[in-house]
Formats: sequence, C-alpha cells, structure tokens
Amino acid sequence: MNEKKFEEALNKITKKQTAKFPVAISVLRQVPFFTEVFSDNTEILKKISQLVDSENRAYIRYKTFKSNEIIVQQGDVENTVFWLLKGEAQIRSGDRTLAHIKPVTCFGELMVVASMGRTATVEAPEGKDAEVLEVDWSISQRDPELEDRFLELLLKSTTDKLKSNYVVSAKMWKGARDLYSSCKKRVQELEAENEKLKLMNIVLEKKLDHSIKPSS
Repeated sequence: MNEKKFEEALNKITKKQTAKFPVAISVLRQVPFFTEVFSDNTEILKKISQLVDSENRAYIRYKTFKSNEIIVQQGDVENTVFWLLKGEAQIRSGDRTLAHIKPVTCFGELMVVASMGRTATVEAPEGKDAEVLEVDWSISQRDPELEDRFLELLLKSTTDKLKSNYVVSAKMWKGARDLYSSCKKRVQELEAENEKLKLMNIVLEKKLDHSIKPSS
C-alpha cells in the first residue's frame, strides 16, 4: 500500500475520533525506524497519534516514570510495547538486577508477540527518571496495514537490539581473550622464573654440600 492509500485508510479509522492527550509528533520521530516504517509525513503521523480505543484513550502514550516507579510488573499479562526514549530503566527479578535499558531501546515486545506474562519487572532506577513511549498493541488490530507496519517496526527494533547486544558481546569476548592472553603470558613468565630459582637452588645446595664436606 502506498502512502496515499495508507493515509486514506487512516482517515477512515480516525473519523470523528480525537485523542485527549495525543503524543507529540516530535516524540514519534524519536522512535527508531518509526518514520521509515510509517511515513515522515506530518499529517500521517498526526493521524496515527490520534488513534484511540473504544474508551477514547490514545493507543500511543508518552509517560514519565519517577525514581523506583514500576513500568512493567513481573507476572502481569497485558498488551503494551515500550520504547525508553530518555533516562534509564532496569530489569529486575526479585532482588536481582538483571540488566539496564538505555535510550533508545524497545522492550516488552517479545511477551506481547508470544502472548505471555511479563517475565521480569522493569522500573526506573534509584535517583533517575525514565521517559517512555507506550504503544497499546491493540492499535495493530484496527487495520491489516497497521498490523503489518507495526510488526515491521518490531522486527526492525528487535533486529537492531540483537545487533547492539552482539557488538557488546563481541567487545566483552575480546576483552576476555585479551585478559586470558595476558594471564597466560604472566603464568609463563612465572614458570620461567621458577625454573631459574630451581637451578639457583640446586647450585646453592651443591656449594653448601661442598663447603661442609670434611677435607681428607
């Protein structure tokens, strides 16, 4: 579907609908791949921001979570995908912090696609806020073209996240190999020094034996 037909489809969906607190277009532009998948046309982005559910709540919302405020609760079953736009968030299970989320990253997408409960809690860490874009995944059910485009957005975001994680893993692996090489070299040096000490000890023992032998 081209851009013009996509806008016509949006016009039908948004007819006589106005979100009370639509997300700013500038915020949508911050989401990686959003304009690439949907459009860079301001009017189209406005129409997407105006999409609302049966209770007139916007499907796409911008929220700020304060220090220690929970964004996602472990065990909950709900239908929201998130993008951390500013600040920081941490993934926690029980008392353990599993990872930190940095801008600009998508999270919560796998549980929505797999229709599973949340496997961990995500919250704003101590002393920091998290500015988050929430997307109620029900938005994708409004039109087949919307579903295709939101799925494409998730695919691009997830692929990008995996690439980023691979880069981090590669750096960590290189660091581990460098550390191993350094330790191995040091062990070899210590073994060589130990062999020298052994030889010196043998020579010293021989000298001592010779010095204490009674003369004939």
